[in-house]
Amino acid sequence: MGRSPRAGAATINDGAAAHRGHGWSMTAIQHLRAAGVAALLLVTLAACGPMPEPAPPTAPPTVAPPVSSTPPPGTAAPTTPTLGELSARVGIAWAGVTSYELTFTGSGMIVPPLAATPVGASAAGTPVASPVATPGATPVARQGSAVTTVRQVILPDRQRQVVSGHGDQDYEAIAAGGRIFVRGPLARQIAPGADAESWIAIDPSRLAADSTLSLLLGGLPAIPPAPLAQIPERLASQELRDLGTIDFDGRTCRVYGAVDTAATTGMRVDRSIAIDAQDIPCFIETSTGGSVQAREEFRAIDAAPAIEAPSRATPVAVPPALATPVVRD
Repeated sequence: MGRSPRAGAATINDGAAAHRGHGWSMTAIQHLRAAGVAALLLVTLAACGPMPEPAPPTAPPTVAPPVSSTPPPGTAAPTTPTLGELSARVGIAWAGVTSYELTFTGSGMIVPPLAATPVGASAAGTPVASPVATPGATPVARQGSAVTTVRQVILPDRQRQVVSGHGDQDYEAIAAGGRIFVRGPLARQIAPGADAESWIAIDPSRLAADSTLSLLLGGLPAIPPAPLAQIPERLASQELRDLGTIDFDGRTCRVYGAVDTAATTGMRVDRSIAIDAQDIPCFIETSTGGSVQAREEFRAIDAAPAIEAPSRATPVAVPPALATPVVRD
């Protein structure tokens, strides 16, 4: 499927002991206590820079650096937007996206990605726990581990999500036809004795948004919000740094740098936000102390693979332990 014109537009702590997240208020990780819960919100972006002029036929070939911050001769340097302006541009473009694939990879250090949406935040930007699952939330890696989540979305109502690196909470889930289908280690927790390779079916209307299972499933079946949709007002006027252009997934993306301070630790948090020429996300990378902690990549824009409900699945009721709302600190 080809790219369509753009008309306009995921994180819960897991384990018996909850971790405390650090990051921007708009991407604040819920500080929750619920056995085996973890989900982290996601989303990433960047605007294309100008392409360099072709070299004369007789000139020897050159190898372009991964990132170029110098515009071609005779080309005006691009205007650097504020974070609020970039958010608005992305929101307009995202409204025209009909399908996409988002891959989140996070380290054991919990720092929320910029693309995620806040589930609760104070005016001062301090993370506030909330038991409500935000659509698109992504499980957070345990200390010393890494978690990968791949979420495919086809509007208006089909999604597929695969979580790995999370041990007995790994799973594959499909939201389609008004039901959620799950298989993998998590399915055994939902339906003890179930074959991890077989599908079970859950009625989402019987699954409370504040339940442990809803948090684990990243808010399925709700569709995630647009990336950068809810940046905190305190950061909207921040002028971004132009970090040049980079090729990603067949697109030329302009990378912008943003910075914030973790509310709970005072740690500097750097974000690299890459968007293409149509203001569609390429990736968002979150770093602390010069080390990458999380990365979100947007691919298959308007070209996500088909998602079909399983032909056979066993209907199950959600056990009380997973249906119970997450306890707030």
